Amino acid sequence: MTPNVHFSSEEDCRSLPAYFRNTGDTREAVICKTEGAWPEWLSGTFVRTSGGSWTIPLSEDGSKPSAQLQHFFDGLGVLHKFEFNDGEVKYISRSTADGLIRKAKEQGFLKALVFGLNPNTALEDAQDPCWAKFGKQACLSPVQSIFLPSNESAEPDEYNVNVVPRRGFHVAANGNPNNRGKPAAKPEEEEIIIGSDVNVLQICDAKTLEPKRLFTWAAIDPELNGFGICAHPVKDRQRHHIYNYLISEQGVMYVFAVDYASNPAKLVWKTALPCRPCYIHSLAISQEYCIFIRNPLHMDTSDVSKPASQMLTTEPGEKTLFFVIQKTTGTLVATYAAPNFLFFHSVNAYDYIDQGTGFKNVHVDLISYDGASCPFLEFNFSNLLSPGGPFTDGTLIRYELSGVNALPKFSETQRRATVAQMMPNCPIELPRINKFYSCNPSYRYVWGIIESGGTAPGTLVPLAKLSNGISHPSCAFSAGIAKADWQTGKVEIWRPENGESAPCEPVFIGRPGASDEDDGITLTIVVNREGSHSTLVALDGKTLAEVARASMPQVYGMGPHGSFIEKPGLYSQADMNP
Repeated sequence: MTPNVHFSSEEDCRSLPAYFRNTGDTREAVICKTEGAWPEWLSGTFVRTSGGSWTIPLSEDGSKPSAQLQHFFDGLGVLHKFEFNDGEVKYISRSTADGLIRKAKEQGFLKALVFGLNPNTALEDAQDPCWAKFGKQACLSPVQSIFLPSNESAEPDEYNVNVVPRRGFHVAANGNPNNRGKPAAKPEEEEIIIGSDVNVLQICDAKTLEPKRLFTWAAIDPELNGFGICAHPVKDRQRHHIYNYLISEQGVMYVFAVDYASNPAKLVWKTALPCRPCYIHSLAISQEYCIFIRNPLHMDTSDVSKPASQMLTTEPGEKTLFFVIQKTTGTLVATYAAPNFLFFHSVNAYDYIDQGTGFKNVHVDLISYDGASCPFLEFNFSNLLSPGGPFTDGTLIRYELSGVNALPKFSETQRRATVAQMMPNCPIELPRINKFYSCNPSYRYVWGIIESGGTAPGTLVPLAKLSNGISHPSCAFSAGIAKADWQTGKVEIWRPENGESAPCEPVFIGRPGASDEDDGITLTIVVNREGSHSTLVALDGKTLAEVARASMPQVYGMGPHGSFIEKPGLYSQADMNP
């Protein structure tokens, strides 16, 4: 069914749950009230992104209608940090897009790249005179806004970068006078880098979370000027490489590798792909290969006045392609094709020797969707408030790329990718694994959220406005946390109780010295029954039983991703090479 997509007014959006409304931040660290037993071995910080502001004032005195953001992806960013030490949990958070709000008040409209509908539409409804002059500019097109020029002197909080937070790495200085603070001597400990699906990254101070600098991948090397960029640049911890992609201004799609351990980070290789540009959110790596999966989904820029979500165009008749690239050299060594499907997130990949043929095969695990529809549109607020149909769930699938090294000129032949395994009983998204089992053929477990739009008994912060047979007042953005086992095919599920709802992406943290892959804890965040605050919950990695919780002083606005940054020395080399 077609998602319900129309502009939702500020009044309409008051019916959204608390995690999709303005939430603020907590800039002074507080010690959280805890229950249960937080592991004493847990030492480090858990950082997450979220939306913090959805309704943006466009004047100081309230004389103009507010800009109302329209899509889950578009909330102005807040960076959250939990610090663990000897069973104590400290919390701090900070808005990372205050500069955008300042400029919106000054200019009278929100000038930001958005995925959903134009948030300034309320100005048109109010016949604001500024709208006639600036309306088309107020919602910048992707072509106009996906480039941050190298001489840009933007303040570090004048862009909304709100998808994936990770530990920092060295980036060469760019001379922007508006940069705040000095580059860190140890950025992997002292800075956090936030990325998204455009070629703009944000550096924040790891202690205060204050934004320090904006940069693009071109700051690492001028060859990396372009757009596209997946929010999940996969990391090879043994080679100290990050892999990502971009689309050049000439429309050529590239995959590239960056050495993040050098000072400054440097380009290792860049490889052009023989395919049309597309949109992807993640790619995959095995021990030996980087795998770029071409989504049959591209951006139609013939009308750049449209929001990004309406420029995305599916290609139902096209195959989904797998390009296999040698990680050490950037050489394209093989191409595979599968019947049409779409995906957001890869899960893991690994290569192994096929005992029957003696050749090397690659398994790529991901969350697959029917390629004829675009599930991104379901996250428009209009569709959350009144769904046009049941929410689409992804399927956990393992694709096999057989005989990668079978022929002398194997990159010239398109071979068939086959389904090796799938878990149709696991409607999962935002998948995470034990990160030290990345690329490991023996890995078994995947954690993720389940049932978008699923039931949340007892909640007073429902997802939908009305009960009409499709939408239900007891629904939440996600219904629970799942743990899938590739070896047995079994799926364990945890659901919030006592009216709590909407658990976010789970992040697994392994216990130092553990011999079992799932020996550790899984972190998620839920909102309470009344929607007045959120709680960090720790689940046992093996059983999903709750072991501890820490009460937050505010609501956690729903956000996509988080990372655990361990303190130096927490894990031995044996832990990192299971």
